Amino acid sequence: MKYGKKYMFVACAALLLGMQSCDLEEYNPAGSTPDNVYKEQAGFEALVNSAYAFWGGQFYGREDFVLLLNGGGDLWINIANCGYGRQMSKYEELTASVGQIKNTWNRLYEIINDCNAGLERIDQVEFKDKKLRDIRFGELSFMRAYAYWHLVEIYGNVDLRTKETSAESLSMNCYRSSYEDLYDLMLTDAQNAVDNLPVDPYPVKDVGRATSKAAYGLLARIALTRVSYCDSQADKDKYYKIAEDAAQYVIDNQSALKVSLYNTPAEVFDPDNNKTNKEAMFVVTHSTESSLNMQAKNPNRMHMYFHASYSARAGMVQDYEYGNDKNAKSGSMAMMPTRYLLELYNEDIDARYNAWFREEYKLNTPQAYAWTKDQLDYFEKPSSMIGQVIQPGETALLFTKKKIAGKRNLPYAVVDIDDTYAADGSVSKSANFNIHFPTLLKYEDANFENKGLPTNSQVGANDVITMRLPEMYFIVAECEIMKSGGNKEIAKARINDIRRRAAVPGKEAEMEVGVDKMTIDFILEERAREYCGEFMRWFDLKRTGKLVEYVKAHNPDIPLIQPHHAWRPIPQMFLDSILNPDEFGQNEGYN
Repeated sequence: MKYGKKYMFVACAALLLGMQSCDLEEYNPAGSTPDNVYKEQAGFEALVNSAYAFWGGQFYGREDFVLLLNGGGDLWINIANCGYGRQMSKYEELTASVGQIKNTWNRLYEIINDCNAGLERIDQVEFKDKKLRDIRFGELSFMRAYAYWHLVEIYGNVDLRTKETSAESLSMNCYRSSYEDLYDLMLTDAQNAVDNLPVDPYPVKDVGRATSKAAYGLLARIALTRVSYCDSQADKDKYYKIAEDAAQYVIDNQSALKVSLYNTPAEVFDPDNNKTNKEAMFVVTHSTESSLNMQAKNPNRMHMYFHASYSARAGMVQDYEYGNDKNAKSGSMAMMPTRYLLELYNEDIDARYNAWFREEYKLNTPQAYAWTKDQLDYFEKPSSMIGQVIQPGETALLFTKKKIAGKRNLPYAVVDIDDTYAADGSVSKSANFNIHFPTLLKYEDANFENKGLPTNSQVGANDVITMRLPEMYFIVAECEIMKSGGNKEIAKARINDIRRRAAVPGKEAEMEVGVDKMTIDFILEERAREYCGEFMRWFDLKRTGKLVEYVKAHNPDIPLIQPHHAWRPIPQMFLDSILNPDEFGQNEGYN
């Protein structure tokens, strides 16, 4: 879905109306009122599109969500354990005034406000195509539920708003809503999306619009998360049933919903499958035409955020195949896997590791490389190798999760797991080794080469998959494990469905697990192997009450983790803007 100039007039009005009251300025473009603009179908469509635009323009593709949702957990730490983004990735100096905390809050409420504005006016719109009314109602309901899910899980029981916030509301009292009320709205909205969204986007070419499969997936995800706020097992079982029924519906109706698993892990994130991914249930779109993105020069930078440093090492140069490693240096923004994450994989039977991580770099210059003293010293190799040659296409670098015997004497550079990490899992203090690690490949972007852009381009164009079909299998399994009278045989079957797909060819039987593995801890391990880097881990650990336990056990570079970090602070900007900040209150543990 594109966000072109024809939408900008109404989108500007929508953006203004979505801002927090303390940031608002009274502005009336061309003397038009929102009621007049949105009554026309073109104006209403622009309002809907502006709500979609924030997901790519502000969240999925930008560093804030990478730090907030992949950081702060057990699977990732910023490169070299450096201080960049430490407020989110390590909870250091995490205060109510941190910019990312404020920006995320504002943008989520702006999406909600756009949705509220549309839902309030939808029956006054003069639709030329009558079926559009129900479809757009479903989309707005979906996006409001999706935005509230992010907002509540990041900040806690916030202010529930179902009416548009107008520019005239320059100050107000705000009150915390109960989790029950917040989740009741989310579940109602998700069900409305289920009831109204079509199988295909409308128009059909608008990839990125919420459709029926996304609605079922969101209903399952929200219902599962709702369980964590229940006091009794009976209440938990109620929401487990909603979650499992919705997830199982997707599993049982893949053909009708036009979603299916790829045969191999490599296909899931093959750049050639990015724009038409058959496993995706919901995607956040980024256009290959920069001018059509919300921020033309700063859309999707995910391709830069997981790379190890490789260029200018052992003769290697930056190229399209190995990607832009501009951020791969201490003090910059690049996520490196924890030792724990790497050791979760048994790559001899699990194809996900070699499909989704890169360890080996082959010399990518037309001429041979002769080892120099400075490069040998850098990799702690013997000076007797000075002048020894690596030919084009031969291995130059190996950054591996394995322990390599005799690694310093091999003809290529090796940084193994004991070079990158200490035995306790913390990142090595060696500046030469702690920027070299297996690189996550889920966000590699082929658009640069296709468009002839430089290899160091920052402006990516990949769509970001934020919901994939395997999640439905995991939800069914978790519900069967956790609900009263659950059937662990069903849980085992759903987990093995995913593990067989993940198997190295011929190793399917070895990848299958038994009923004894059907525990919440194994589900979390398996979700880590499947979803690492996909913005899910922080939510998973928070939902299951495992955040502090897992971080303390598996990511020693986050020593400050405390129970209150399961929520981020309420932005000081918001508290300063309302009339009753003391009554609303800051989240526990923050000043």
